[in-house]
Amino acid sequence: MTEAIQSIFYNQASDDLRREIALLQYRAEPNDDSTPDELTSSLHDPSLDAVSFYLMSEGLMVSYAAVVRKTIQHDGETFSIAGLSCVATDKAYQGRGFGLRTVAAATKWIEQSKADFGIFTCDPPLARFYALAGDWPVVADVTLIGSRDEGALCSASLQKVVLMRLFSAKAIAAAPRLRQTTIDLGLPVGQFW
Repeated sequence: MTEAIQSIFYNQASDDLRREIALLQYRAEPNDDSTPDELTSSLHDPSLDAVSFYLMSEGLMVSYAAVVRKTIQHDGETFSIAGLSCVATDKAYQGRGFGLRTVAAATKWIEQSKADFGIFTCDPPLARFYALAGDWPVVADVTLIGSRDEGALCSASLQKVVLMRLFSAKAIAAAPRLRQTTIDLGLPVGQFW
């Protein structure tokens, strides 16, 4: 039997489900800076209205991806954007296609949403995974910044690649202005996607 991808708005998820998500994040990439309890309270900024996609196997959450959304201003125009966040697959379950399926479901949701374009960052070795899972191309001529404030995070300084897909007619028409540019997410200092 193939496990089904489940989804829920993160802001509506139960405390137990949020803890399961945090535990998966911790198992996938243990972090000495945060405990699972700290991750539970800080995983997604409530204002980004994240949509959580996850896969359970044998009663355990084994794969997760969130879609975060917001409205930004770029080159004098307003755009609705979405991006993938907190993508993780339990190390014991990697190589079985769970991550590909979870990211594909999240990507399909973005495609069907009213987002003008999708944009997010990843470590360079993961770019191939996102290309396979959701047809996300690297846009080497775009820099993504959290904000223009001092201390804001930046794709270049974090050594991340930017992945982007244009969806709406407005974004496609603005394609020349969305390339060879810096895109400001307008996030508080310390936040990024």
